[in-house]
Amino acid sequence: MTKVFISKGSAATQEQRAFIDAVLEMLDTVGLSARIMGENEWSHEQPLKAIRKIIKECDGAVVIAFTRTQFDEGLELRKDQTLPISNIKLPTTWNHIEASMAYSYELPLLVVAENGLKSEGLIEDGYDWRVYWTDMNPEEVKSDSFKGFLQSWKTAVEEKKFSPSSAEVDLSKVGLGKLVSMISLPQLWKLIGVLVTVIAIVAGGSYKLGAGKWPWQEEPNKQIQPTQKPRG
Repeated sequence: MTKVFISKGSAATQEQRAFIDAVLEMLDTVGLSARIMGENEWSHEQPLKAIRKIIKECDGAVVIAFTRTQFDEGLELRKDQTLPISNIKLPTTWNHIEASMAYSYELPLLVVAENGLKSEGLIEDGYDWRVYWTDMNPEEVKSDSFKGFLQSWKTAVEEKKFSPSSAEVDLSKVGLGKLVSMISLPQLWKLIGVLVTVIAIVAGGSYKLGAGKWPWQEEPNKQIQPTQKPRG
C-alpha cells in the first residue's frame, strides 16, 4: 500500500478523536497506509530525526489541524503597531513542523483544518496546496466535497510514487532492457544521435591515421625477421 505520513495532535475531545478516526478510515478505504508517530511508529531517537526518516519513506502527507491552544483576547505585535485580537485558536506546533518537513521532500500535502483556526504558517491557502476547512464532523468525511478533495490529492501522491525521479536507482544493478524502458522516446533518439556522432568521429579519425584506409582494411602487421649476422 502507498504510505502517507499523518501529522496531528493528541485528541483532547471525543469529537476530535471521532473526526481523526473517520479520516484514517477513509484513507484506508482508498488504499493508503497511514504512518503515525506514537501510534503505529516508534523510535528511540529524538522526534525530529525519527519523523524525518519516516517522512522520507512516504509518498504523501496528511495534516489534520485542530484546536490545541485557545484564548479569548490578546495582542498581535507588529513592526509599527499593536493590534488587539480575540477568539484565537491555534493548532499544535507540530503541524507546522511536520508539514514543512514533508514539503521539503516535495510530498503532496493534504491539509485539513478546523474552522476558526488562525490561518497562518502552513495552515493557510496560497502555497502549493489548498486547505480543506471543516467543522470536524465525522460525517463530513463521507461528503462528495471531501472525497473529491481526497481523490485529487491521492492522484498527486500516486504520480509522486511512480515517477522515475522518486526512486534512487542503482544503475549497476539495472539490465539493459530495464534501462532502455526508463528512457523516454525523445531521450532515446537523442542518445542514438549522440552514439552515431561519436562513432563517426572515431571512424573518421581512424581513416585519416590509416592513410586513407578504414581500420578493417589494414593489412596484418608483418613480423620483423631478425637480422642475420654475416658469416665470418
